[in-house]
Amino acid sequence: MLLFRFPKWMIAAFAGMILVGTLTSSLVKSQTTTTARWPQPVPTRPLLFRAVSIGMALSFLGCVCFGLFGFVIFMNSWNDWHRYEGQPYHVTTFQVTRVYYQKHSKSIDMYASGMVDGQREWMGLYPYLHPRPRTEAELDERVPIGTSIPIYLFPELKGRLRVRVYADTPPAEAYHRDAITAANYGLMGLAICGALLFVLNRARRLCFAEVAMEFSQAAGR
Repeated sequence: MLLFRFPKWMIAAFAGMILVGTLTSSLVKSQTTTTARWPQPVPTRPLLFRAVSIGMALSFLGCVCFGLFGFVIFMNSWNDWHRYEGQPYHVTTFQVTRVYYQKHSKSIDMYASGMVDGQREWMGLYPYLHPRPRTEAELDERVPIGTSIPIYLFPELKGRLRVRVYADTPPAEAYHRDAITAANYGLMGLAICGALLFVLNRARRLCFAEVAMEFSQAAGR
């Protein structure tokens, strides 16, 4: 994470998540070892136990999804932010000379070639097309030859990275905002799912409260 220049608070947050996960795993293992000496108890409230178990499974799945997808979205925006941060640019127009619609095994690529300030450039069309065309004919109809698209031009970058569709917020600032938003939502989702897991785990214990009391009394004898 230091290699990718993550902010310190993000490193601390992920370190805390790893620590909490390790402690939780150790606690679960110790409880499993302790309870293995006794017969497995039967819940006194089976319906509540079933509902709580489903809730815990969904909360755990939520933790995985928020952690995984939040991290991927954050990393993509974080890398794009540093790619455009500090790069010189100016606002100009992209004059379309040809569009391309290429089908791959699991995706479709749509891009265009054109002229920018007297030079030939390339640009991806996904940020420009809302909603996205479903066929090559629809793409040709929506982006005919001669279409003028306002853009940011980054002359020191290469390939399609040089051309970004114009928006009110410059690319570097927009990617930085997206990275912070992804981090905030990801950590918030993890916190909510973690709190739900804690509450549901406490509720799950209530399903075995009476049985655990009987075991304790039997052990005391």
